[in-house]
Amino acid sequence: MQIPKLLSKTRLMRGYQCLRSIYMTIHNKELEPPVTPDLQAIFDQGNIVGAEGRKKYPHGVLVDFPAWDFFGSLKKTRELLKEETQVIFEAAFEYKGCYARADIIVYSKDTKRWSVYEIKSTTKVKDEHLDDVGLQAWIMSNAGLPIEKICIMHLNTGCRFPNLISLFTEVDVTEDLRNRHMSIAPRLTEIFKTIKEDSVPEVDIGPHCTSPNECPFIKHCWTQKKIPDLSVFNLPGIKSKKWDLYAKGILTLDDPRLADLTPVQNRVVEVFKSKKRFIDTHGIKKAMDSWQFPLVFLDFETINPAIPRYDQTSPYQQVPFQFSAHIWDSPESELIHKEYLHTDISDPRPRLILSLLEACKGNGSIVAYYSSFETQRISEMAEYSKEHKGELESLGDRFVDPLPIFRDYVYDSGFEGSFSLKKVAPSILGDSQSYDGMLVDNGTAAQRAFEEIIATATNSDRRQELISASLSTAVKIRW
Repeated sequence: MQIPKLLSKTRLMRGYQCLRSIYMTIHNKELEPPVTPDLQAIFDQGNIVGAEGRKKYPHGVLVDFPAWDFFGSLKKTRELLKEETQVIFEAAFEYKGCYARADIIVYSKDTKRWSVYEIKSTTKVKDEHLDDVGLQAWIMSNAGLPIEKICIMHLNTGCRFPNLISLFTEVDVTEDLRNRHMSIAPRLTEIFKTIKEDSVPEVDIGPHCTSPNECPFIKHCWTQKKIPDLSVFNLPGIKSKKWDLYAKGILTLDDPRLADLTPVQNRVVEVFKSKKRFIDTHGIKKAMDSWQFPLVFLDFETINPAIPRYDQTSPYQQVPFQFSAHIWDSPESELIHKEYLHTDISDPRPRLILSLLEACKGNGSIVAYYSSFETQRISEMAEYSKEHKGELESLGDRFVDPLPIFRDYVYDSGFEGSFSLKKVAPSILGDSQSYDGMLVDNGTAAQRAFEEIIATATNSDRRQELISASLSTAVKIRW
């Protein structure tokens, strides 16, 4: 059984979360699914944020070896340290088989010690960050680096484009990490002992399967535990109670011991048992009494870059770049479809606002599934566009939301415990409303497509393919 000579901090953090997970990622790599496009987009975003953070030190020297070249990075780091380089990016360190790279280290000639800055693409310091940076500092200090302080740099939601001077907030976590320092060596001892075993450790499933990150082996482990496709884990709003049920051996939705459920959860159980769709037509009619024709069925696609790029936007602010509106003038009329898709690097909002106001003109109801998302985007656009502020704000009073209607008065086994539109639409309207197999099949795919559409490196054929795919997705009737 071959153990890598060095284990990266990323792998070791997998062991912090679950010993079974780190064992399998080393010895059963074939069971680990490939990185999804959504996950890769998160990695790419982290790299972008890291590069932005390094701009604070324009004279820093980057250890620019590939992530997999541990020994090349270590050699280059030793050379830079020997040369007393004042600022080093991605410096590499190893100690007793543990390997870590630091985003930024800064040398003080006065104290002869180093300050460590770790860049996170979140908007606050999370508990898992302290474990992550604590392990990194432990490796670095044991490797011989004298550390003065350790800071986490996270994105500042108060920052507004184009002034990015305050993009990052620095949090000194030196004292917090001192309190964790003594626990690190025992945890690593347990990890290294585990990965040297001849068989996969027996670790039960639990909250650690998804926290702080979803484990790539979750499907494998849950299948081994014979968790049904539909189980108590699918009950809406079940939260941590599901683990209490699991501990009692209550898994199936028809288990007679299943009790103390909410009305919605009871409805899920009853539909599962009866195999019959639940529809309360009286409740639906009453809920829709306030809906007025013409109905405008509206949906936004948004971009929320970590590094803001549009006027007065903040990190992760949602900015619409596409909308789809199906307009139904009366019960006797055909649907009219209007849409807008932004296709260049400029701010999408000026042109999108004009198209949106044209599509939504009149006095009828605007129908949006989970309407608080759309209304919040419109409120933000109203703050941005003083010229159209009043018109945009007037749209907010017209919104109606089908989501509470489905949650309270409709349930189909195809929902699988979820009231997301991706589950509800094909269950009620048929497979024609499924996005499976489409090039742009969800919101994050739409974001990736938009980024590629506006990128200068995208060739014209690929760009047109993505534009067509984005518009085809928007044409689908979603309600």
